Amino acid sequence: MKKALVLTLVLAAIAAMLLPMGSGQAASQCQKQPLKILFLIDGCCHDFKDLAPILADKLKATCGFECFITADRNELIPAKIAKYDFVLFYTQGSEMTPEQEKGLTEFVAGGKGWAGIHSASDSFKNSDAYFKMVGGRFKGHGNRKFGVHYTVKSHDATKGLADFEIQDETYDHSFHPESKLVVLARRADDGEPAAWVQNYGAGRVFYTGLGHGKEAFTNEGFQKLMMRGICWAAGRSKACDRPVGCCAK
Repeated sequence: MKKALVLTLVLAAIAAMLLPMGSGQAASQCQKQPLKILFLIDGCCHDFKDLAPILADKLKATCGFECFITADRNELIPAKIAKYDFVLFYTQGSEMTPEQEKGLTEFVAGGKGWAGIHSASDSFKNSDAYFKMVGGRFKGHGNRKFGVHYTVKSHDATKGLADFEIQDETYDHSFHPESKLVVLARRADDGEPAAWVQNYGAGRVFYTGLGHGKEAFTNEGFQKLMMRGICWAAGRSKACDRPVGCCAK
């Protein structure tokens, strides 16, 4: 009787090891730990302190990602940025010190990811390395309701997402001559880029010009775009690379 029980347990263990990759057990094994996101805020002309938590809460509820919101730009220096998995900017103005620039650019080029919201392209204009990493630099804006049209629908950051309307500032940009951007979305009325991605060294960059005020941050289309863009830039676009439900269609 005992021998039969032992044999049954051994066979069950072997069967569990041979379960197909589509099984629940295999799926749970392939999940990565939640991202630790450095969410850098601060600057002028935007409600950074009240708006950032809206997106941070959505990222936690949907993806399980942990955002550490701070206005301390020294979190970018090499010794401090290393404790994070990803960097998200919602900033405006200021200058970047050489040590901050080194920490950020080496972090991303080394294989990590960065995402920027709206006025992130109007930040750290003393740094050409930052301009090259982001790909674009703010040069002016209006403010109106407009459509956002996905021009690349096969990309992991946009696949399955539907065009949407938003009340927001209309950011226009100049582009770094060495950038190699893939424009994912454009404003439907004038064709200006609204979101793009690019590789930066071994890392990935996602940016959107959307995100001026509360109307934008609570817009479902904006939130989905941000979650999908962050997942892609973090290298977690595939089902096995992210918590269940994260970045779902």
